[in-house]
Amino acid sequence: MPGLPDLRHFVRVEPLPHEARILVRGGPDTVTKLTAHAERVRRAFVLDGDPVLGISVFAALDDIGPASLDGILSGKLPTYRVVHLVKAGLLTEAGFELLPTFGRPHMTLLLTSVDEVASLLELLGPAQHNPRYGEMVRRRRG
Repeated sequence: MPGLPDLRHFVRVEPLPHEARILVRGGPDTVTKLTAHAERVRRAFVLDGDPVLGISVFAALDDIGPASLDGILSGKLPTYRVVHLVKAGLLTEAGFELLPTFGRPHMTLLLTSVDEVASLLELLGPAQHNPRYGEMVRRRRG
């Protein structure tokens, strides 16, 4: 993959979220959608010079502010009717690695193979209503 930027150059120096922290992904997700997103990362980046598969998530790193759960739902994902919420520890216990990438609170969840997508989707659980969906539209109208 010569010529592709290395994802390592976009890793923030920041502790990974502890196991109780919530990870958020705009949904609804399917195996097909997650596979396409992982492949998109592979076409755009390498990691330490090797091909990389990854899925974007946001980590609720703070209790208040833009990197809190409420801040992510209302600031990053207000156009998503549903979201997936999962504890970071559940994913790391299953062997998935998280990298703090790009702007805070973005994380890249690394996959070793697209064969892991089905188990990732199971861990993400069912999509849940985003209580902040449409908030931005309502504020503009208000």
